[in-house]
Amino acid sequence: MQCKLSVIGTGKMGTAIIKGLLDQRILSAGDITGTDASDQARQAFLALDPHGALQWAATPAAAVRNTDVALLAVKPQNMTELLPQLRAASDRTLFISIAAGITLARLEAALGADRPIFRVMPNTPLMVGEGVTACAANGRVTAGHHEILQAIFGVTGRVFTVSEPQLDAVTALSGSGPAFFALIADRFAQAAVAEGLPAALALPMALQTMRGTAALLTVSGMTPEQLITQVSSKGGTTVAGLAVLRNGALADLLAATISAAANRSRELSKV
Repeated sequence: MQCKLSVIGTGKMGTAIIKGLLDQRILSAGDITGTDASDQARQAFLALDPHGALQWAATPAAAVRNTDVALLAVKPQNMTELLPQLRAASDRTLFISIAAGITLARLEAALGADRPIFRVMPNTPLMVGEGVTACAANGRVTAGHHEILQAIFGVTGRVFTVSEPQLDAVTALSGSGPAFFALIADRFAQAAVAEGLPAALALPMALQTMRGTAALLTVSGMTPEQLITQVSSKGGTTVAGLAVLRNGALADLLAATISAAANRSRELSKV
């Protein structure tokens, strides 16, 4: 891919994306510019390229002045101060915001409605190349822009296109989801310890079971229900455990969990 990318905010998410692009040789280091108010973030960014080709800008305005793509990877509370500085970008610049709760309408109001803008929701597993990234676009985004977005985020996981209202459900499912799955894995491991398994084995086994199940469903194309049937034997251990899960209002609890997170996402978008 031939383009100049500026990353505004080189914290954990920003550097993870840059690392993926460099590792997969999607972009050369000389075509990437970073900027951040934190000196620690600056050092982490520059350390990604031992040859010293990565570029650094003193301010966001300087970073976007001659760029093709501007990736806004700052915290939502910093966007009010940041956005006016980005008007220095050219009309052709593609803006990609990963700031949760910052709507396309707000981005257009600050940057100009004639600019192509993506609102993107990635999740933290992108730091290990297993992320979920969902994107919603304004009316100025073209098929070519979608190809650029796919190139940038495809190296850190899977990319999905959704409508902007669907981003609240995405936030609940894949944005907050890693915390929910982590809690479930921890509780499974604790329960196994209570049954006599050493703690040093319980969590690694729980995590590998989650990972293996996800991989099996993905590769085989089976539905979750088909896998459940495959693992279950009449009168066996799986059936005994499933009876507890199905009679214990698990579906209602998980539905309430996703609903609470999605509703909070909607509230934050209105702030």
